[in-house]
Formats: sequence, structure tokens, C-alpha cells
Amino acid sequence: MDTSEMSLERDLASTFMRTSITWGPGILLMILTGPLGGWERAIGWTVGLVWLAGLCLLNFARCRRVHCVFTGPFFLALAVVALLAGLKILAFGENAWNLLGLIALIGGVGLTFAPEMIWGRYWQRAPEEQECRP
Repeated sequence: MDTSEMSLERDLASTFMRTSITWGPGILLMILTGPLGGWERAIGWTVGLVWLAGLCLLNFARCRRVHCVFTGPFFLALAVVALLAGLKILAFGENAWNLLGLIALIGGVGLTFAPEMIWGRYWQRAPEEQECRP
């Protein structure tokens, strides 16, 4: 099995079904807690965004998917913003949560497709690194 086949096999985002099962719970949590407001929304969005970020970083470690390098830190940064807003450290009005959701949606989509259009689907490993794969 060559490197690209191994990457595809290990990629948690290789099919729509795998992507839905893996990232779906975090997205669903954000959708369900969004209308609630208050601390429920802040917790739901923080956990949901950490879920997305963690899976992106895990997926990069598993298969070196290009977009995961960008989306992982992006979602983690948004999780920090959601947490700070929930703790009232950042002043957030109702409309700011809509803006945060829009940023997450547009940024997530943009950071998923643009990097892979530029650099391809997977970062290639150096030959000496391929020997050490778990």
C-alpha cells in the first residue's frame, strides 16, 4: 500500500459518512445549543468547537490532511472566544453569537477547501518519517 492509499485509509474525513459521524456531534451540539442563549450556548459552543478542533488535529496526526493544519487551530481559537464570552470576560451581545457562528461557518469552509486547492489533500512525509508511522 503506498503512502496516498494509507493516508486515505486513515483519513477521518475521507468520505461524507466518516466526516458526518466524526465531526457531526460537535456541529450538532452547536446547532442545538445556539438558540438556548446564556451559559448553555457558551458551554455548547465551547465544547463543540473544541470537539471540531481536536478531531482536526487528530486527523492531521493520523493522515497529514492539509486543511486540518488550518482548521484545528482556527476552531480552537473560536472555542477560546466562546469560552471567554460565556465567562463574561468578552462582552458579547446576541448578534455577536450570530457573527461567531458565521465566522465559524465561512472560515471552516474556506480553510477546508482553499489550502487543499493550493497544496493538495495530504502533506507528504519525508521517507525517513514513513518508517515511524504508528
